Amino acid sequence: MFKVQSFQPHRLLQDYIFSSLILESDFQEEDGRKMVILPHLIQSLVFNLGLPGKIYDITNREYVASNSITGPNDIVCERRIYAGMKNLVVNFKPAAWFKLFHIPATTFTNKCVDLSVMKGTQMYELGEQLRECSTGEQQVAILEAFLIRRMLSERKYSRNLSETIRMIYAADGNITIRQLELGAYLTKRTLERNFLEQTGLHLKTFCRIVRFRRTIEYIEKEKKLQWCLLANRFGYSDQTHFINEFRHFAGCLPHEYPGFRSSLEQAWGI
Repeated sequence: MFKVQSFQPHRLLQDYIFSSLILESDFQEEDGRKMVILPHLIQSLVFNLGLPGKIYDITNREYVASNSITGPNDIVCERRIYAGMKNLVVNFKPAAWFKLFHIPATTFTNKCVDLSVMKGTQMYELGEQLRECSTGEQQVAILEAFLIRRMLSERKYSRNLSETIRMIYAADGNITIRQLELGAYLTKRTLERNFLEQTGLHLKTFCRIVRFRRTIEYIEKEKKLQWCLLANRFGYSDQTHFINEFRHFAGCLPHEYPGFRSSLEQAWGI
């Protein structure tokens, strides 16, 4: 359904980037295919390398711009992908966008934002330069060189939330704000304000999505599920809490979940 070409991030960008890839649709239906994207924490730079108008954001009722920044999501989002879609995608780690560009991630939570509107002609020119390249290796090299220049030139101060995010992941989202306060040496108000600005999500919501993602990862891998044990395994207070949280983030009850993410999510690496 999708062709994926993956690239290892440059060593200087490994604290910022999960993955870089070229994603290409591999089907012929003229009316495209609808894809579901579950809540996630990834922030993605997306540059169109093919014909325009090949991704339609169903949730926000608009075609995705040729150069865009998207995610994270705290709701289920839908996209319609058309034949001929080809994108260069850079998946940022939570808070990485803010470290590089000092633009709040809340500006693109649950939606795709045109980079040319957000950052001006610089991003438009970068997109044009990428589309003129003949190979994926050249495109990724140019984009990474741009990001490295941003990293080296931008010395504005911002709270480093790396330890806070690491603690949340290590606890599978089951951690109190008080524990995070102590680990980050920040007051609750300062921590929550900086966390929302840099990740695009409220601290509690971020923790809930980490726990939800851990849950569906387990569901997808485990062949013989005991639904009644999942609540306790992933730190939900009881079965009702688990069911309500799952329905909130997945849009369906646990037993209705198909057991796999959409092909777009899998190819994208979300």
